[in-house]
Amino acid sequence: MSSTDQNKASVASLFDAFRSGNTAAFDQLINERYVQHNPQAGNGRDAAKAFFESIGPVDVEVHRVIADGDLVAVHSNYRTFNMAGVDIFRFNDKGEIVEHWDVLQPIPETTESGNDMFGQLS
Repeated sequence: MSSTDQNKASVASLFDAFRSGNTAAFDQLINERYVQHNPQAGNGRDAAKAFFESIGPVDVEVHRVIADGDLVAVHSNYRTFNMAGVDIFRFNDKGEIVEHWDVLQPIPETTESGNDMFGQLS
């Protein structure tokens, strides 16, 4: 399996941990000195664990995963928060997540275009 495929698999495991509330799984997925760019969470694996422990299981549906080298981007519906999100994870050469960015926005009842936040044209 290529490192890009392994990184995608690790992100899938991370999202499984979000869904189950199993922050112990972070020990195998996230580097201890993880850098967090979300302004609501601190740096470090322990801070990530504390953040998700305070929330509990997260209802999240992944719609797209895009990977290039050490970066994996995930387009998701965070139903728990009624938010559409794009998370970007950077990996080190050991396959650990070392950095995270996200862009989140509330999901509106309607849109001007009539398109939803997750659909795809055929």
